[in-house]
Amino acid sequence: MSLRVLLVDDEPAARSRLALMLEELDVELTGEAANGLEALELCRERHPEVLLLDIEMPEVDGFDVARHLPDPRPLIIFQTAYDEYALQAFDHAAIDYLVKPVALERLERSLDRARERLRSDERRSEVTPDVIASLRNAFAGQSKRPRVLVRDRGGHRLVPFSEVCRFSTEEGAVWARLAGSRFLTDYTLSELEARTAGTFVRVSRSDLVNADAVTRILPAGDGTGTLELSDGTRVRVSRRRFVDVRRSLEI
Repeated sequence: MSLRVLLVDDEPAARSRLALMLEELDVELTGEAANGLEALELCRERHPEVLLLDIEMPEVDGFDVARHLPDPRPLIIFQTAYDEYALQAFDHAAIDYLVKPVALERLERSLDRARERLRSDERRSEVTPDVIASLRNAFAGQSKRPRVLVRDRGGHRLVPFSEVCRFSTEEGAVWARLAGSRFLTDYTLSELEARTAGTFVRVSRSDLVNADAVTRILPAGDGTGTLELSDGTRVRVSRRRFVDVRRSLEI
């Protein structure tokens, strides 16, 4: 059974080496992506069956790609140079992975597993947002990225965190709100709070505010308050969080 494989790696030498290995293993290489945004675009255009996906890439890493994949979702084989302790997370989640530098025999075994799963119609349910979040936690310590991936006109774009006034939940979806516009995200507020620790402040169950966007805090006299933001909006601060929010903002 032939496989349609998309290769994703930000290192040209690694892509070239893997492309030669895939050719030797007689699979169809549907394309090569040098970054996460390219990977998502090529997945939408070419519908690969298998994604050979590097984890550590600038801006949009492999976990972000896995989180935002369009349907039909390909099977994922992660590539990583991380140590054995972190790799236990993959074993626990029963997700296939390759350790860099990738060995030909190991790559062949991974592709054979993918064929078996496709023949038995085992879907991709194991790569859920919760699983991706747990994998990211296992690989904690990666450098923080200055931009967030959001949905934009059928595709995705990167938005600097510095341009986001706040993230807010509305009807179960989380939106990145900028001055005069908003973009849908695929993250929870808790995930975004962890990513922006020290720069964004959780002010309620439904709002995470950029501290630099706050122009004034207005106590309500009942233990709650309201934040005025640089885009002209106002955001309520819950009673439970008001004291901590005011302290963190030093207002």
